[in-house]
Amino acid sequence: MSAISHRKWKYAPATAAVACIVALQIALGNSRPWPENWNANLADPIDDLQVWIQDHRLTHWLFTGLFNPVSDFIESSIAQVAEWIAWLPWYTLALLAFLSIARTKRFVSATVCALITLYPAAVGLSEATTETLALIVVAILIAIAIGLPLGMLTALNPSAERIGRPILDAMQVIPATVYLIPSVIVFSIGVTPALVATVIYAIPPMVRLTALGIQSVPSATVEAAESFGASKQQSMYRVRLPLAAPSIVAGINQTIMMALGISVIAALVGAGGLGQEVQESLRLRSPGRGSIAGFAIVAIALVLDRVSKAFTEPRRTNRKIPIAQRIATVAALIAVIIIGRIAQWIEIPVHLNTSAVDSIDDFVIWIRDNLSEPLKTMSDFFVRELLIRGHRLMNETLAWPVVIAVSALIGWWAKGWRTAIFVCAGLAATGATGLWEQSTDTLIQVIIASVITLAIALPVGVVVGRAQWLNQALGPVLDALQTLPSLIYAIPFVMILSLSPVPGILASVLYAIPPGIRLTALGIQQVPEETVEAATTFGASPRQVMFGVRVPLAMPSIILAVNQVIMMVLAMVIISGLIGGGALGFEAITALTRGETGLGAEVAVAIVAMAMILDRCTQGIAHKLTPGNDRQPS
Repeated sequence: MSAISHRKWKYAPATAAVACIVALQIALGNSRPWPENWNANLADPIDDLQVWIQDHRLTHWLFTGLFNPVSDFIESSIAQVAEWIAWLPWYTLALLAFLSIARTKRFVSATVCALITLYPAAVGLSEATTETLALIVVAILIAIAIGLPLGMLTALNPSAERIGRPILDAMQVIPATVYLIPSVIVFSIGVTPALVATVIYAIPPMVRLTALGIQSVPSATVEAAESFGASKQQSMYRVRLPLAAPSIVAGINQTIMMALGISVIAALVGAGGLGQEVQESLRLRSPGRGSIAGFAIVAIALVLDRVSKAFTEPRRTNRKIPIAQRIATVAALIAVIIIGRIAQWIEIPVHLNTSAVDSIDDFVIWIRDNLSEPLKTMSDFFVRELLIRGHRLMNETLAWPVVIAVSALIGWWAKGWRTAIFVCAGLAATGATGLWEQSTDTLIQVIIASVITLAIALPVGVVVGRAQWLNQALGPVLDALQTLPSLIYAIPFVMILSLSPVPGILASVLYAIPPGIRLTALGIQQVPEETVEAATTFGASPRQVMFGVRVPLAMPSIILAVNQVIMMVLAMVIISGLIGGGALGFEAITALTRGETGLGAEVAVAIVAMAMILDRCTQGIAHKLTPGNDRQPS
């Protein structure tokens, strides 16, 4: 009897909360969206600051003595690196890539990467690739110079870690476009604001993985070094950092990937390079041309990824390379470069046929012309039945206090009352920006794209998790999908469906599928085989083993896949704004193109609030679904 009574009272708080929400909706059913007079007008003081900056850019000491010299230094550094790269013979970078990877005795991978390095120049994108590579090199060096000491600080100082964690979270969820807006105001149009935005966007993984690597060093090893008289500084530089090197290099690798990921957005402020080529392909609506430039970015990413990993992966032999052999290799490389310069072997002699550009364009045009009716029907369904109805539900049917109350209830169920309070504060901050309707429209698009992505990624991930050959076959495809500039996905959809929110949703699906598949497959693969064997012994069929054992035990990883899919879709908000998606993405693009820094700050607040709310709620659900953590919210 007591057990039955306990079960009744278990759901009493949630039932009471739902009843209160229903009563609140009935009482406020005719209320409008967030009241206009509750707008905090965050943009006004920021716009005033922008006007002051524009008036004093050439006279105030802060610019003449600090920002302008910094801008000149950055521009000259990037120009110098670009000149060095352009000065090298065409085969130099391929040789460097080959030698870096070949030191691990992986000669096939070294050869493939060397050939991939030649691709951009072979398709006529040598100059654009040089510009992008120079920007990335300087940005990565600055990110390492800042991120490495910050990672060391947060690893050893709990207070710094507590302060830095929410800052790093916010830095990773703010769209790169938002960083560009104040950078343009301070530094004007050019490569400098692009580099500043790239560095800020790329620093968090460097800090996090450096801290993780240092914290992972066994305390016994550090204590042993200190017991032999090593100072704190000596134990850091001679023990902790060397042992944390694999994690630090992984941080550099992730920093490189994130820096390349915003190369297209950086072109919006005059950074040029391959990003400009991709944006030009959108203007011309040429997916073929965009693919050529996109694969050049993929080539850079792939080579830099493999080269950075070559310095942490164990060699296939324990025999060290003799010093004399190393010196001879460096001398031979220098000699080959000098010979190439003397012989003027600067331009690559091989040029690939890019007629496939026209074929890709023709194929997309054929789809548009021959499948226009079903595609238009699908697009109209998305707009009429999902987007418009969702907008009416969030802004006309439900009163805004009800939306906040329901969201808070979800946060309480997911992770407790602290998360519920955080959800309320985040939504209140969103409303205070005056972008409530745009935020709800963005949320609807994110939900639609995430549901479609998960409907594809989860079953595929389950199948991939059980088939090793399929996992290996899909690996390169998923790598390419993750590395291709996000704008590339949008171009064919724009050609087929014209400008609307639908191309942005479909492009978001393609962009977010890889982590969904990979994390789901990882969860399935990590289920202990002993548990599966026990279920099989008791007569469970393969279907029962899958849905009764594997999937439930993999649920934390699957929920993490849901979390990452949502974050990836949210990262596509700006791209959606470029191609007719409206909502917060359109506001961000408007703020950048018109130089409205205040509006950009308001968009940043709204997107960060949405991202952090979704992140905390999905992480809380993952924690609840982990065996042994099914406690009630507190």
